[in-house]
Amino acid sequence: MTKILVTTDLSSASKAGIRFALQLASQQETELIFFHCFQALIPTTVHQGRIETALKRQTKSTLHKLERFISSAIRTSRYKPGKYRCAVLEDLSPDSAILQYARESEVDYICISTRGAGELMKFMGTHTSKVIEKSTIPVVVVPHTYRSKKVDRVLYASDLGEVEKELNVVSRTAQNLEASVDLVHFYYSADEKMEAEVNFPRWQKKFPLLQRLRMESHNLNDDFAHQMERNVQKLTPGLVVFFTHPKTGWFNKWFSPN
Repeated sequence: MTKILVTTDLSSASKAGIRFALQLASQQETELIFFHCFQALIPTTVHQGRIETALKRQTKSTLHKLERFISSAIRTSRYKPGKYRCAVLEDLSPDSAILQYARESEVDYICISTRGAGELMKFMGTHTSKVIEKSTIPVVVVPHTYRSKKVDRVLYASDLGEVEKELNVVSRTAQNLEASVDLVHFYYSADEKMEAEVNFPRWQKKFPLLQRLRMESHNLNDDFAHQMERNVQKLTPGLVVFFTHPKTGWFNKWFSPN
C-alpha cells in the first residue's frame, strides 16, 4: 500500500493537493495522511505550568478544524478515499514539521499544493521549495488550478546522467497508476542527441512502460522552467517527474539558464 502525506494550510488553494491525492488513491491502494502544521498562540502572561495544557487544547481544536476541512473537501470530490487519517503538529517551521512527520510516518510521497500557476519556478522561495531541497522522500507539487484527471501519462524529464536508476523509480510509480511514460531531454550537442536515440530502444526493452523519447535542443537563453512548461502544455501529462541532486542546488541545476 502506498502511503502519502498530504499537506494543507486549510486554505482553498491547498484543496488542489487534496484533490490530486484523492485521484491517486482512486487508481491504487493508498493510505492518505492529511497533515497541518500550526503555530500555537499562547499569551506570554500564561503561567509556565499551564502552557502544556493550553498547547494540548489548541492541538485538539486544530485537529477538529482539519478534520472538518478534509470532510468538506471529500464530500465535494468525485472520489472517496479508503484508508485515511488527519494529523497536526505545532511547529514554527512548516517545512521542518512536514519533513519530520513524513520521516516518522515512513510515507512514500509528500503531496503539497502551490499557489504558483504556470512557469514551474513560481513556487520558488516558498515552503514548497524548502521541502523539495531537503527531502529524501519524493515530493508531489500540485498547482492550485489542478482539476481531477486520471493520471494515465507520466512525463519524465532527465539529464540522462542516471537515467536507468531513475527510470526504475518512475516505472514503479507509473505501473501502480497503470500509466505510460514519456521521456524528455534537452540536449546540448548533436552527439548527445544521437547517443540518447541509440540507447532509447534498450531503455524501452528494460522499461516496457516507456513509450516515447522527446528530444529538444537546449536554449541557452531560456531556463528549464519555461522549456518544461511548454512541454507540459503540449503533452498534457497527468504527472511530471524530475530528480534533484543533494550536492547541487535544485534551483541552480533545473531552473537557471546554462
